[in-house]
Formats: sequence, C-alpha cells, structure tokens
Amino acid sequence: MTLVLNLLVLALHSLVAWVLLEIFVNNAHRLGRKPYIFFHYLCVIAAFAISFFVYFEYFVAFSIFSTTCIAMVFVSLLELIVFGYLYSGDRWFLNYVDWIFPMFLAMSTIYFMGIVVK
Repeated sequence: MTLVLNLLVLALHSLVAWVLLEIFVNNAHRLGRKPYIFFHYLCVIAAFAISFFVYFEYFVAFSIFSTTCIAMVFVSLLELIVFGYLYSGDRWFLNYVDWIFPMFLAMSTIYFMGIVVK
C-alpha cells in the first residue's frame, strides 16, 4: 500500500507541474514566437522546480534518479492521453523546440531539485 501511495504522491506532483505549464501554454498565444519559446522554457523550469522542491522537501520516497524517471513516465502518460486521445487540433508543436527540449528541461529540473534539496 505504501508503494501505491508514494507513486500517487509523485504522480500528483507531476500533474501539478504539468497543469501549471498548460495554464501558461493555453494563455500565451498572444506572444510572438521567440518570447513564447523563452517564457515556455522558463515556465517549464519554474513549474517543475516548485512542484518538485515541495516533493523532495516533504514527500521523498525514492532516490533522485528513480523519482526523475517515474515522474517523467507520469508526464509522458499525461501527454499521451491528452494529445493522443483528447486533443483534436493540429499537433504542429510536437517538435524538438516545443516538446522534446522542454521535456529535457523538466527532467533536468526534477533531478536538480533533488540534488539541491537533499
């Protein structure tokens, strides 16, 4: 039961970071392309830093590396569900600049927060 609870807590922190980022993405359409990319990257770092600072400060149950891997699996599942099944628009943004590099930033931020807090 504890493993399931620990995974749910980690999934919740991943979800919070993802929702914070989606709030930005859904409201940033007015920005030009270059400012959008800059603020998108900044929001990825900020959302995951805030969420996983709290996780590593109060709820840590796995090693830093395991936490990073599990969290990215949860984020990837969210992306798959939303963009694979719920989103019906054009998927032009699933490219290196708008999706792959931000996933790398998220992963790096989670790992970095684990190092900083521990």
